[in-house]
Amino acid sequence: MLSLFFESEKDQESILSEAIKYFVDEVGLKVIQQDPYCVTFNGDGDKVGYVTVTLTQEGKKFQVKLETREFEYWVKKFVRKFK
Repeated sequence: MLSLFFESEKDQESILSEAIKYFVDEVGLKVIQQDPYCVTFNGDGDKVGYVTVTLTQEGKKFQVKLETREFEYWVKKFVRKFK
């Protein structure tokens, strides 16, 4: 299991939209739960594990927390896109 944090000045819709595009289109996961500040993905078929992206607003920025089991490589790659 891995948890990573980063801050972003992007709005919540942009961050979650990028997460959905990346984890669904590029990694092949499915959205299993979504609300305005959180989205959870899991694998399909032979893919096990999950990824959860949670946003917490701090002033004009968002703290983004990613938690995963089995998708550590892809989570690290996603976080690098924001640096």
